[in-house]
Amino acid sequence: MIYRAARLILLVAGLTGVAGVAEGLERLPAVLHLHSDLSTGDFSLEQLTAMAEKEGIGALLLTDNYLLRVEYGLPPFRALTRAVRDERSVLDLGIDRYLARVSEANLANPRVLIVPGVEVLPHYYWTGSPLALDMAVHETQKNMLVFGLPDAALRALPVTGNRIGGFGWSSVLDALPCVLLVPGLYLLTLKRRRLRRVGRVVVVVSQRRWLAGSVLCAIAVLALVRGWPFTVDPYPPYRDLGLEPHQDLIDYVDRLGGVTVWSFPEARDAGEQWMGPVKVSWYTPPYADDLMRTARYTAFGAVYEDTTRVDRPGESWDRLLGQFATGDRSRPAWAVGESGFHGFTAGKSLGKVRTVFLVEERTERAVLDALKRGRFYAVEQEAGAELVLAEFSVRAGAAAGVSGDLVRTSEATPVDITVAVEATGAKARDVRVTLVRNGAVVRAWTGPPPFRTVHRDTFDGSPTFYRLDVRGPGRLLSNPIFVRRS
Repeated sequence: MIYRAARLILLVAGLTGVAGVAEGLERLPAVLHLHSDLSTGDFSLEQLTAMAEKEGIGALLLTDNYLLRVEYGLPPFRALTRAVRDERSVLDLGIDRYLARVSEANLANPRVLIVPGVEVLPHYYWTGSPLALDMAVHETQKNMLVFGLPDAALRALPVTGNRIGGFGWSSVLDALPCVLLVPGLYLLTLKRRRLRRVGRVVVVVSQRRWLAGSVLCAIAVLALVRGWPFTVDPYPPYRDLGLEPHQDLIDYVDRLGGVTVWSFPEARDAGEQWMGPVKVSWYTPPYADDLMRTARYTAFGAVYEDTTRVDRPGESWDRLLGQFATGDRSRPAWAVGESGFHGFTAGKSLGKVRTVFLVEERTERAVLDALKRGRFYAVEQEAGAELVLAEFSVRAGAAAGVSGDLVRTSEATPVDITVAVEATGAKARDVRVTLVRNGAVVRAWTGPPPFRTVHRDTFDGSPTFYRLDVRGPGRLLSNPIFVRRS
């Protein structure tokens, strides 16, 4: 009763209180990062929405593969000699058709919102040589998720294999074999005369050079088909370019108002395969450190079906948040729950890992706005049980905020952090709720759900942020609330 009365007083007074914020928002459980049969997934969009509705999922942040192609060509004529391995992708289908299919599925089942996005590989590179019978391709799983771009901008993403650049020396080299068409046609049309003895008679025979002319013409036509339109690859896959392609993609999407998410930064991918006598291996190591070396992206995969360390107190995520709090970064990096669902293989399920958004309405605009502002939390289910963040708020004097907010207050002000955690599904065991401030654990509680507490802290004027890490039946990770001197 006291708590409800306090909320009413804040509303009547017109203050920026948590109650006013929270009452205008609803929780929207979503699956972020999944594939349909438009690329590498097993199910159609209609099947995915039906499964989502059955599991109580309100939104699907779709990430079909943008361009799933790996190629290698021998120098100097890369286009003519290249070998390509590709799978279904959005560019193959066509951006317009892809977005149209999403619109059709949204109309067919308006109870589940599909937010169209793509999974993008900005760059990969080769080492070794086929002449040495040993090659390796690197960083083929160093991907980013992109949302919120118009179709024209989506069509022109600056990534390896999307030949949207101008012309350069590589264009000249790729086009050079096409000139073989001239001597090839000349040999096919020119009749060569020579003498041939037939018995006691010597005759004059006219003969075209069919073999040589046909070979030259075939090479020219093949070069034309493989190299057209002879534009430059923005990031050729033949040397390590570091993080330049990834940062360029982030900046491109950011300029156009979109969203970028680093995908599975601590996962690894490795293997090898023999292509005839040539051994081809692939390797993508964990790249959590790249979160510190890039900027202006929106979020990263923090909760998924693998071991993660970047979100532990004092690790990379807290250092990123600290840099934003002190003004050394222009924006924070939010933590999402990332599914990576393709189908029911390797024990995967559609809704085990979720991102729960706090939205004003169930629209694509509202979801992307919440994603940009950090108004969501990540959760992983366990045996059908799921943790629910009923409340996480910070109140400092007259100011208050929820996840993703910046609370401004004067120095030496008491700060009240309200935490409420519930559990759904199977009978839940005790939960352990950890409150992290500026990368350090300031308090931890253990108890059965529903759990509720208010922790009082003192703001000393230095930039501060608070976040939650909850373990129990599954896991829950909140996004931070920042406190700064007004």
